[in-house]
Amino acid sequence: MANFRAPGSFWRKILRPGVDWPYRRAKVQGDSMAPTFCDGDVLLVKLYRQVPVDIPLLKVVLIEREVQPGIFYVKRIQKSHGGAYWVVGDNREVGFEELVKDSRSWGYIPAHEIRGRVIGRIGRAKNN
Repeated sequence: MANFRAPGSFWRKILRPGVDWPYRRAKVQGDSMAPTFCDGDVLLVKLYRQVPVDIPLLKVVLIEREVQPGIFYVKRIQKSHGGAYWVVGDNREVGFEELVKDSRSWGYIPAHEIRGRVIGRIGRAKNN
């Protein structure tokens, strides 16, 4: 899961809140994407202005479920089928899979719930 927070002064100057700009920061909360992204990492996300038509497999995306407005998840696209996507976290630790929220509990998600694509990490968690 991720929410939007300002990481450092450089990115605060470039990515100003309220400015119509397709890039935003997302701070990772939780370990569902470990080891790729860890709790506390700050990511750069390019928000989609329109519902994506075709997102390549294995891309990491920002998701906002229709039934959970305002709560964002960072997941990897594993499969696609007829405009819907199967998304999962990278963490495959034994026992952890039961706790994560992704397509293993949701099923396929519609394209309109994918809000953006993760470009990369712009800040590491302090303990990593």
